[in-house]
Amino acid sequence: MNDTTIHDLGYRRYDGAREGVRGAWRALFAQGFRAMFGLGRPLKSKAVPVFALAATMLPCLATLAASSATKGQLPIMYGNLIESQLILFVLFAAAQAPEVMSHDQQHRVLPLILTRDVTRDVYASARIAAVLGALLVVCAAPLLLLYIGEIGIAVDPAMAFRQMGTKAGPVLMQATLTAWVIGSIGAAMASMTARRSYATASVIGVFLVAAAISIGLDDLAGVSADVSGFIDPLRSLHKMALMLFGEKTRAMELAPPPPLWMFAALALSLGATGVLATVWRLRRVRV
Repeated sequence: MNDTTIHDLGYRRYDGAREGVRGAWRALFAQGFRAMFGLGRPLKSKAVPVFALAATMLPCLATLAASSATKGQLPIMYGNLIESQLILFVLFAAAQAPEVMSHDQQHRVLPLILTRDVTRDVYASARIAAVLGALLVVCAAPLLLLYIGEIGIAVDPAMAFRQMGTKAGPVLMQATLTAWVIGSIGAAMASMTARRSYATASVIGVFLVAAAISIGLDDLAGVSADVSGFIDPLRSLHKMALMLFGEKTRAMELAPPPPLWMFAALALSLGATGVLATVWRLRRVRV
């Protein structure tokens, strides 16, 4: 139960329209989404978002240019490009999620936000949605660029559009699940502390630890590569991308991976765990 009240200190009263919970949710979401990209903030706040978008888009442009120069003889491999971009998505989440999840705790403004209609669950859902929405934009941008660019450089774009209709689903699914996993884990770790530097380190640390454990298990006899791969979220997302776009590595040819639904279920479970951890933390944070 929310016991927070607003005391009349003699300031001018607000006479405008009161939009209730929905208006408060939209305001919290919009402010959080803008903060993820540094909009309305100093120029240095936009450095990481611009770098993340540029670093993920430029390799896609180079791939499209190479494929166009060879008249399609050089195939566009979505999975290989995604592998190098996943760490950039993590860096974006680590740098920007604390701006949304830790900022209010650090500056002690939660008592001003959690008043009357705005409950902790409303606040948590708006902030989580802002982080996930921003990650979805960043994750979808390079994939959509590849998809649209592959159609544009074709000799017959209309025919290429008809033939590539089956790739629209994998593009949206990969972008959504990638944003869901990285965004939810990033939001959960960032909400655990009010210090931005600690939050950033914890987001990067949880992915590094998972990768280290996964690599360590690969060197142990008797441990399946599939089991060790499931421990590392980025490794699982990469393998899921390869399967979604019908691409294979030498290792996948020698040892077929588990079915696609297992990777999708793992991604959904990891994201749900991150969301629940964020809500749990924000329900218990002191104001």
